[in-house]
Amino acid sequence: MDAVSIERAITPKTKVIMPTQLNGRVADMDSILTIADKYGLQVYEDSAQALGAKYKGRSAGSFGLGGCISFYPAKVLGCFGDGGAILTNDVGIYNTVKLMRDHGRSEDGNVSIWGYNSRLDNLQAAILNYFFDDYEKIIGRRREIATLYYNGINGIDGVILPPTVNSDIDHFDIFQNYEVEVPNRDELKEYLSNKGIGTLIQWGSKVVHEFKDLGFTQSMPFTENIMRISLLLPLNMSITDDEVDYVCQCIRGFYND
Repeated sequence: MDAVSIERAITPKTKVIMPTQLNGRVADMDSILTIADKYGLQVYEDSAQALGAKYKGRSAGSFGLGGCISFYPAKVLGCFGDGGAILTNDVGIYNTVKLMRDHGRSEDGNVSIWGYNSRLDNLQAAILNYFFDDYEKIIGRRREIATLYYNGINGIDGVILPPTVNSDIDHFDIFQNYEVEVPNRDELKEYLSNKGIGTLIQWGSKVVHEFKDLGFTQSMPFTENIMRISLLLPLNMSITDDEVDYVCQCIRGFYND
C-alpha cells in the first residue's frame, strides 16, 4: 500500500485501512498507523503472503486490530488443501471469530450467532505442523534464491527488481514470490516458456476493479500499468542454484544484456 496516497482516499464513510503485505514484504506500517490514529480508523492486515515477514522487528499481522494468514498450498507455509489463520489481540474479535468458524457454536454447544463451517481439519493441521518445523530454513532458502536472482539480473535496462535481502534494515522479507517488472513482459514470458521456464502472471494481468462484472467503473492507470509489466519468476524449494542461474542467463539473453 502506498502510504502517501491513503489520506487522499479517506472519506467520511471510511472506517478501516486494510494494507496487504504483498509477496512477503510488510508495508510502511509506521505511516499507516499514524494516519489511522489521526482519522480514528481501525487497521486490519491482509498478511496472507507474509507469515514470518517483519517490519522493524515486528511480525506481519500484529500491527492492527487483526490480521490473516493463508495456508493455501501456494503459500510459503501451505497445507495440501485450504486453510488459514486469524491473528488478533482483541478479546472481542477472538471470541466472535471463534464462534463464526464453527456455525456460531460455542464450546457448550449453544449457537448464539450465524456462522460458517471454516474449521481447519486435523489432516491439514498435521501437515502444517510438519512443515512448520523447518519454516525458518524454508524462509532462509527463499531469501538465498532472491539474492541469486538479484545478482543475476540486476542492472538490465528497464527491469525493476524487488529490494534485495537486507537492503533495508527495517524490512525482513520472506519472498512469497519473486515478482519483477519488465519491458515486453508477454514476449519475455513466451521466450522463457520456449526455454523450458515456467512463469506466472498474477490474476491474468488484471486489477480487481477491471473485472467489470463486479460492478466497478473506476480507472487506476498507475496500478493497471504495473499489472501489465509484472511477472513471477520460479521460486520454490525444489529449484537449484544452477536452475536459477539458467533463468537469469535466459532473461539476459532476451534483452541482449
